[in-house]
Amino acid sequence: MSMMRILILVVAGGAALMAAMLVRGMGSQPEPQVVDVTEAEVAPAVPLSQVLVSSSDMPIGYRISPDDLVWQDWPEELLTDNFFQAETSPDAKSELAGSIVRTPIYSGEPVLAQKIVNRGENGILAAVINEGMRGVAVEISVETAAGGFILPNDRVDVILTYEVEVTENGTVVERPATQTVLQNVRVLAIDQTISEVEGESVVLGTTATLELTPRHSEILMLATRMGDISLTLRGVADAQMSGTNVLASNEIKSARDVSGTVRIYRNGNTEQTNIGGTP
Repeated sequence: MSMMRILILVVAGGAALMAAMLVRGMGSQPEPQVVDVTEAEVAPAVPLSQVLVSSSDMPIGYRISPDDLVWQDWPEELLTDNFFQAETSPDAKSELAGSIVRTPIYSGEPVLAQKIVNRGENGILAAVINEGMRGVAVEISVETAAGGFILPNDRVDVILTYEVEVTENGTVVERPATQTVLQNVRVLAIDQTISEVEGESVVLGTTATLELTPRHSEILMLATRMGDISLTLRGVADAQMSGTNVLASNEIKSARDVSGTVRIYRNGNTEQTNIGGTP
């Protein structure tokens, strides 16, 4: 037998031996262990309690109804004394109905006593006035308030209608005049209604409370002494584009006084000017 054939047989025998050892090793592997999940360790449950949360966004001045509130599970370790809990206040949903939102409450947020003014408490209107602003009341009617369709939180313009004396052909006569003295004013309340009631289309009243800065309040009070005030309703899109800033007229002309001049209210100061007659 030649040397080449002996070498081939040795190599083939070694390969066969390695293959046999590999097959034997694979067959001797232990079977996979089956773990019974029922015996596995389970993490302890987190203790929960039910707290009162808002089911929708509620802005400043919103009047709360029972449908706006829901009970929701909350981890006990995160509870505070400011929460309304089902265990200690089971009737909170009905008790808070009619309350007014003092600070915005968002959907899913726990309702806190500090964020609302309870029904019957004093200071409900004061709670919805923004910082630095004032609530100023003016008389209105259906004719002067957009037919009664103005609601709290709407935006309005304030128009002054008055008589002014002018000189025509050497004779002093009275002529009607109008002027928009304030624009984009927020309505706080119509009579005693300070938030829109669901399903209510109009609020008929005799007094509208407007939110103004102290300087704009002076302008409005002067206008009420000079003539008749009317409120014109601004559209929602227009109000959103204008933001929250109130625009005021630069000057308000009053009716002619006995000296033949008119008094002009400009930037908080009063000045006089001749309009044609003999001073």
